[in-house]
Amino acid sequence: MRRRQVKHSVDPSTVPVQVQAGAEMRFFLSVPLSRFDDMFDDVVKAGFYPEIRMTRADYLAKTPRPKFEEMRARIEKRSLRTFTHGPFFGLDIASLDICISEYSADCLNIGLEATAALGGSVMVMHTGYLPQFSRGGRRYWLRNWAERMPKIVENAEKLGVTLALENTWDDRPEIMLHLAGMLPGDNVRFCLDTGHVNAFSHLGISRWWDMIGDHVVALHLHDNDGLSDDHLAPGEGTFDFETLAGRLRSLETMPMLDLEVDLPRAPRGRKHLETLFSG
Repeated sequence: MRRRQVKHSVDPSTVPVQVQAGAEMRFFLSVPLSRFDDMFDDVVKAGFYPEIRMTRADYLAKTPRPKFEEMRARIEKRSLRTFTHGPFFGLDIASLDICISEYSADCLNIGLEATAALGGSVMVMHTGYLPQFSRGGRRYWLRNWAERMPKIVENAEKLGVTLALENTWDDRPEIMLHLAGMLPGDNVRFCLDTGHVNAFSHLGISRWWDMIGDHVVALHLHDNDGLSDDHLAPGEGTFDFETLAGRLRSLETMPMLDLEVDLPRAPRGRKHLETLFSG
C-alpha cells in the first residue's frame, strides 16, 4: 500500500467551518447526540455552536437518517455550523480481535454518514493506539491500522468529510504523524485535545504544536490537574493555555474551538480563553 507524508500546510478550503483569525471568535460546545433535543436551545442561547458527540454507538445506530436531517435544519435555521465526534467507547479499528475491529469499522462508517447528513465537514475519531503495547503488539496493531483504515478514509472522502485523528492516551505527537502518514490520500487531519496532552503526555503543548499544529483542524479545550482527565473548564487546572493562545494568535485561520466541558462551566471557560487569545 502506498504510504504518504503529511503535508506541512492545510488548505482552509478543505474545512469550511474554520473561523478566520481576527474575526469574532466562535466556540463550539460538545453536545451528546442523545441529548441534542433537550440541550440545543440552551447551547445556542449561551452563544455556542454544537459539536455533536456520538458517545453511544447503540444510540447512533438506531437513529434514523430523517432525525439527522431534522437536526441539520434546526442548526442551519439559526445560521450555525457543526462538526462531530465519532463513536469511540470500546472501539478499536486496528484491534487484534477481528470482531472488535469489524464492529468498530461499522460504527465509524455510520458516524461518517451521520456527519454528512448533519452537514458537518469534520468527524473527530480516536485511533485506539496505546503507548503501553508491547513491541510485538505494536507491530501487529500498526499493520492492522494500515490495512483497515484506508476503507474508512475512502468512505470519508466520498461523503465529503475530513477525518480528524484525536490524541487520547498518546504520549508523544510523533505517533499521530506516523498514523496519518500510513493512510492514503490527503484527507486526514488532527484534533488536538488539551486535557489529554496534560494528563497523558509528559511533553508540553509547545512540542505538540510544533509537530502537528499545521495539521490541526479542531481543538478540544478542557483542563485538569495533570493526573486525571476530569474535563474541567479552561483555567481550572494546570494546562498551559497561555502558550497555546500565543501559537493560535499567529495563525491566519483558526481551528474549530470546542469546549469539552459541561454547559454550566462553558461560559467561564470561554471567558478565560477569550482573555488569553486577545493577548
